Amino acid sequence: MAKETEKKATSKKTKKPNKIATWFKGFWSEVKRIVWPDGKTVLRNTVIVIIVVAIAAAVIYLFDQGMSLGLKGVKKLAGDTTTTAAQESAEGQASEKALTTITGAEAETETSAAE
Repeated sequence: MAKETEKKATSKKTKKPNKIATWFKGFWSEVKRIVWPDGKTVLRNTVIVIIVVAIAAAVIYLFDQGMSLGLKGVKKLAGDTTTTAAQESAEGQASEKALTTITGAEAETETSAAE
């Protein structure tokens, strides 16, 4: 009978604690240590973040505009031999109108010559 009591005692000692329960105990003990800031501090930090974001946006915008103007100046100095798709389309439409006008004039000339 002494051996049975000894076995029960050792089995209770070797029983592993529940990992999930242990995790939650640690979790709640850490949550209790959190110090939440007051509303005034949150508002002040929010304003600071908004100001920093606005300044960063302005700097990026100014840099972008400067680079754009610089590239336009370089293209102007190079003679700007490239054309945009809109310019090509406008030139194509103008040449089609000119062709139609010439063809119409030739047709009138041919009909008047045939008479």
